[in-house]
Amino acid sequence: MDIHKPKPIHNFREFLKEVGTIVLGVCIALAAEQSVEMLHNRSRATESRESVHAEIARNLALMEEREKFEYCVKMRLEEVEKLVAASAAGQKLPDTIWLGRPDGFLMQDGKYKSALASGNASLFNEHEQAAYADLYAAFSNYMQTVLDEQKTWASLRVLEKHPAPSQALDWQLRNTLQQARFDSFFIQLGRRVSLQDGAAIDVKPGRGRAVSMPPTICLPLNTARENVQKARGGIDQP
Repeated sequence: MDIHKPKPIHNFREFLKEVGTIVLGVCIALAAEQSVEMLHNRSRATESRESVHAEIARNLALMEEREKFEYCVKMRLEEVEKLVAASAAGQKLPDTIWLGRPDGFLMQDGKYKSALASGNASLFNEHEQAAYADLYAAFSNYMQTVLDEQKTWASLRVLEKHPAPSQALDWQLRNTLQQARFDSFFIQLGRRVSLQDGAAIDVKPGRGRAVSMPPTICLPLNTARENVQKARGGIDQP
């Protein structure tokens, strides 16, 4: 095997030439490495962005699904107000009372949390990072209000048991009724804010889920519980 010995450097010009060649080679190698890393980071950011956008679109679609039946919530609140007034006045309530409950959908945040944990979120520009933070904060508030609303309607459903009227009960029901109104308003507000924030990053609601039957709150006030259980496959509500 032939071994090529390095040529001796005879003058300073040749020395600079050799050094320049080495420096140029190092710079080319570093530039190539940076280009590969940049392409890799761009691919990571694109993949993570698409995943987060799909999750946002899914959450927005569920908000829109809830909005379709918001009229049922408003109608039922008016009916409950009449029942509370009748109970306070000592009037006999209807033999059968069905209040039901609004549909509540949980907001997902797994894809966004994964992007944060992996560091992929840091590859987004400042505008995107701020938009995602705002959106997921809105989702979190929305979900908390949905959970609060379910508890509120569980308290209102005491009317289905025909409790004995009292001042304490009247105050409790009126207070709970007002809380239900606030929950409904805040849910609608959260939806509007989230849709605006989503539009700002060009994300629209995805495809809604297939609804086989409306929420139980849309059923007539005089619906018997056993009929609801039959229609819902035996599923009861507290």
